[in-house]
Amino acid sequence: MIGRQEATRARLLQATLEVLGSHGVAQTTSREIAAAAGVNLQAITYHFGSKDDLVAQALVHAVRTWIEPARAALTGIAGDPLRGLLDTIAALQEALDQAHEHFPTYIEALATASRNETVRRQIVELLAELRGALATSIGELRDSGLIASWVEPEPMAALIVAAGDGFVLHSTLDPDGYSAEATLRQVVQLLLAAATAAEE
Repeated sequence: MIGRQEATRARLLQATLEVLGSHGVAQTTSREIAAAAGVNLQAITYHFGSKDDLVAQALVHAVRTWIEPARAALTGIAGDPLRGLLDTIAALQEALDQAHEHFPTYIEALATASRNETVRRQIVELLAELRGALATSIGELRDSGLIASWVEPEPMAALIVAAGDGFVLHSTLDPDGYSAEATLRQVVQLLLAAATAAEE
């Protein structure tokens, strides 16, 4: 029974993302989601409580899926900080490439969040989780001496996450004008240059 319930939840999450991608957050209806998932309308209420909760969880699930490889690379970075940083950047680049088609949905979710408490709460929690993991890793890099001692982990993590959101927005508007590989490479170079400049 648990397997069937999990399968239904997974179908609803995937169907929600598909409908959001074609209709946008504001125009997505419960009926369209249920039809795309091949379930009845009551399944949304049973598994998620409401359409808003389903939409919020689908968006957070998608973003978490995109960033999970990068988060995994951040784990244990203290053992080999430079390798861990490079692996994280490579994972982020791959995630950005794979998620590009979903960027408009993510941008719309951010815009919607200010008017939808359910979406706002879950996205805020996810971004806080990401900033926390990134701040921990930046602290380890700083403590290892790989980056400058003046780098403050929490503000730097917030800056990187905010820059990531900016990249998503601008690369959606002008896909040919932005390269994930080149941008992420510059992030690494800036962090490493900060350590070099501090030593001179």
